Amino acid sequence: AQVDSSVGGKTAVDLPQGKNLCGAFHQPVLVLIDPNTLDTLTPHFFSDGMAEVIKTGCIKSASLFEKTENQNAKDIIDDIIFECVSIKAGVVERDEKEHGERALLNFGHTSGHAIEKLHNFTTISHGEAVGIGMVMITKAGEANGITEKGTSERIANVLKKYNLMTEDSNDLHDIIACMNADKKRTADSINFVLLSKIGESFTQKIKNGDIPKFFGLK
Repeated sequence: AQVDSSVGGKTAVDLPQGKNLCGAFHQPVLVLIDPNTLDTLTPHFFSDGMAEVIKTGCIKSASLFEKTENQNAKDIIDDIIFECVSIKAGVVERDEKEHGERALLNFGHTSGHAIEKLHNFTTISHGEAVGIGMVMITKAGEANGITEKGTSERIANVLKKYNLMTEDSNDLHDIIACMNADKKRTADSINFVLLSKIGESFTQKIKNGDIPKFFGLK
């Protein structure tokens, strides 16, 4: 919450059909962030939050990503929180209702939400699922020639550094089928967030019938 969900005013609940399918935008009067409270978290939940830090670096800040690679995040957590909040606040100010740029914040979330649903929102945490989703979509981007080679490996390595998962036990066919319930789906396509390289992201609509091929299925 300190690096992502507390800023932006998006409120939602999970339904049996999928993640975050019912909600609204309601901006808070005030957001208070006290990094000292992170000391009360178990290592698992600290790692879970790091997935959103890594995501923010992937889509908007190569320097932030490099900090997570080359330093211990706990040692510079105040700086990390400040940068993440600054980046997200800027995006939200420019696109409050997610008509454009704000969609970039969903990097890794389309596959991630499908994975969470397949685990019935119990045996895998949000950060773990998003981490797997970031690796999945980046591998697909590399395979399709639109993401710089080696990007998925860098992401996987930094996820492992913070004890996060990089792959899921569910069959890829099942994950793709489950994506059809994602809120970013339209009648004939899904709007995926892709990287050209670390720190540079964009959205691309992929037709439903082309999604399996995009992820390497025949």
